Amino acid sequence: MDLGRNDTERIARFVAETSIEKLPVDVLAAAKTAILDCFGVALAGTREDCARICAEEVRSEEARGAASLWGRSFKSSPSLAALANGTATHALDYDHGVYLGQPTSAIVPAAMALAEARGASGRDLLEAYVAGFEATAKIAKSIPEEGRGGWHSAGTLGTLGATLSCAKLLKLDIDPLRMALGVATSMASGTACNYGTMTKPLGAGLAARSGVMAACFAARGFTASDKALEAATGFFGSFLSLPPDPAPLEELGRSYELTQGLKIKPYACGGLSHNAIDAVLEIRDREGVTADSVESIRVEVAKHAWERLVFRVPRTGLEGKFCMGYLLARAMIDGEVSLDHFSDAAVREQPILEFAEKVHMALNPALADSSERRPSKVEIRLRNGKILSRYIEYAKGGPQAPLSKSELNRKFVDCARRAIDDKAVQGILDCVEDLENLKEVAGLSRLLAG
Repeated sequence: MDLGRNDTERIARFVAETSIEKLPVDVLAAAKTAILDCFGVALAGTREDCARICAEEVRSEEARGAASLWGRSFKSSPSLAALANGTATHALDYDHGVYLGQPTSAIVPAAMALAEARGASGRDLLEAYVAGFEATAKIAKSIPEEGRGGWHSAGTLGTLGATLSCAKLLKLDIDPLRMALGVATSMASGTACNYGTMTKPLGAGLAARSGVMAACFAARGFTASDKALEAATGFFGSFLSLPPDPAPLEELGRSYELTQGLKIKPYACGGLSHNAIDAVLEIRDREGVTADSVESIRVEVAKHAWERLVFRVPRTGLEGKFCMGYLLARAMIDGEVSLDHFSDAAVREQPILEFAEKVHMALNPALADSSERRPSKVEIRLRNGKILSRYIEYAKGGPQAPLSKSELNRKFVDCARRAIDDKAVQGILDCVEDLENLKEVAGLSRLLAG
């Protein structure tokens, strides 16, 4: 599948030429929102077993460096700090997404680790984040739904995004940027079979680590293919069974996915379930439905949700994040789906599991599925025979139904307080609000370390 295009050069040129002066005000505001959201979910994620194990392994390697591990009392090399912080960011599956995947969970940990170690400013970080995110989001948008296979995008697309942001921080020009992308395409990996296990969040950590390494290698003159995306055996040819749409990449620098495609998660679970959760909560609140009045719930989903929400009875909190029955049981019984619902003990609560048996998920081929929309239709049958239904095309948290600033800040505070004190929480809020004027990100890193 040699595309005969210049995608690698186009992306390298966009990243090299990105500057704050050229970026719209609303894009910069959205970037700050995304970065703050990333910090919050990462801090909460540091208390998960996968993040703890990863941090312990990083510490045992005794690597010398100036990059902080968030929520920890020690530093390491930029690549290893990126590994630990990236894993923590994706640990709860609470990190935001855009089209296919959650690239910020790799981009921000990688860029922050390198920025801290190199004495970079908040402006440098903001610029690098936008460049890496936008390029990755356009790549994601170009990928046909039916051609993506079983790859986990946090580990594949996340590696590209982290590399591009780190390359921007290192101020690489177009040619070394192409080399960095070439290195990154040989590091990108991750399979969706690991959903519901510790290896899913590790994918973001590995992508963050690879991003630091690929950019630093290229800065030292490391070579790679200069057509790593479009070559017959390049990224697209190896990871996709169908050719990508050229249109999104042609829009680089003209339109911005931070304002058009960013989806901030209101629930700490797989995003493919969020439409159905929204539907149940809306019916529950609008109609005053109680759990004991429900006979059954039928939820019709599109192909991608059917393939990824694979657990019928969750055995662990991680599996609960990808179990439609459990998630809708929580929504109906508790009126919310919160962070505290994903401990191993919580997913074994008998009343919840008994209600979850009333939930039946079905594949509806007529539901049009794309990276921009994951529609779901929910029908709740009550014991009195009444049927209540709701169709949700776009989930809450996306550009069609955005969270308010107070909701965004409330999510951040709830997450961050699980790892650091209130003074540090407020300090991070203040730093991110004024990020472009922050002289060094090292002070922000100290707050994140707690």
